[in-house]
Amino acid sequence: MDKKVSMTKRFSLLLLSYTLFLIIYNSSAWYALHFEKSDSFVFSFEKYIPFISLMIIPYMTSGLFFTLVFFFCSSEKDLMLLTKRLNFTTIVSGLFFFLFPLKYSFFKPDSDFGILNHFYQFLVTWDSNYNQAPSLHIGYACIFWSVINKEFKSGWKTIVKVWILLLGISTLTVYQHHFIDIITALLLSCVTFFVFPENKERNYRIGIVYFFTSLLFLLGAALSVESEIIYGILSLWISIVLFLIGNAYSNSNSQFLKKKDGSINILNKIVFFPYLITYKIIWLYFRKKSEHFASEILPQVYLGARLKSNQATNFIDAKTYVIDLCAETEENKYVRENANYFSFPFLDIGSIKREEQQIVLNILSSLYETIKPDEKIFIHCLMGYSRSVFFTTLFVKNQLNIEIDEAITIVTQKHSQSIFPKYLLD
Repeated sequence: MDKKVSMTKRFSLLLLSYTLFLIIYNSSAWYALHFEKSDSFVFSFEKYIPFISLMIIPYMTSGLFFTLVFFFCSSEKDLMLLTKRLNFTTIVSGLFFFLFPLKYSFFKPDSDFGILNHFYQFLVTWDSNYNQAPSLHIGYACIFWSVINKEFKSGWKTIVKVWILLLGISTLTVYQHHFIDIITALLLSCVTFFVFPENKERNYRIGIVYFFTSLLFLLGAALSVESEIIYGILSLWISIVLFLIGNAYSNSNSQFLKKKDGSINILNKIVFFPYLITYKIIWLYFRKKSEHFASEILPQVYLGARLKSNQATNFIDAKTYVIDLCAETEENKYVRENANYFSFPFLDIGSIKREEQQIVLNILSSLYETIKPDEKIFIHCLMGYSRSVFFTTLFVKNQLNIEIDEAITIVTQKHSQSIFPKYLLD
């Protein structure tokens, strides 16, 4: 624990957050109770969710976590981030409780739960059948998870994160929340983490957008399965793919799809088919509008997009060095088999670490220093718009020993489709 963060400040922020929760939670519950048109939103599959009495234990630990996380944060910055996220979640959830009051509609089994009766009696006394969507239990659990993930060591981290998962599941199995409450809480969590990010890295924010979109498709799957199961399965598939891509972005994992030789294995082709076909369509559409598939920027150095098969056979041979910067598509088979091929996958519209930039630039410089008159270098990403433009510009800057703005001008004039991604300069 960072000694710079005083216990007084920790207790003060805890008291502030808890007071805000009590005011909003109780006032919205009172309002919903007197609101004549409060409804329930239940999916048909929820009737198969079992009631598990023991799950009341992880459910009740939400309040304990709410208190302890204020003392887990090791820095004042993290403590303030926690406070902002918790209070934002409380306020926005409360707004929805007032505007769209929903009521839980399932009845708990009327039986003796032994020592657990004390917990269930607490729910009867203090918890509400209202204040459903978005679930504060889930919204808070996402915030607890982020603190545990950062502050705990590997062993305890795994145990506590499993417990938080059980806490989230318990909202369904102790009959306190419906499925819609869970989805809306996760959507709100994406907004919360986007508005109050742990860091300002571009990939982190893009990952959150993918997570948010994944949840929308998951909601679509739940809605679709009520009428057309095939659409539900398709939406669920897309949701899973978007989640995996979001995870790749949030972890800056640009090698989640392709192998080092530029190919994609059959399993990834099946799993990521919606992602791959989307990029395939985009590539084909924009390639039709392209007059030139490659532009010579420096003598024997070309910049362009991923080649079609007929373009590859006419342009690529054994004396061509190909620098493939795509993370989202498989390299053309002819190129892989006939050129001197280098794969450096980078996430589309994502950020690139400085050390990764330097590796590519070192390779380019090394190749250019020893290039023979009948050889050439071809640098490409999927569309030839940004990633390939970025690296080619840096390469031109280094080779000609000029300022970056001058290099940008040279590249964009010779390659008309250039969109220089200035955010990568950060």
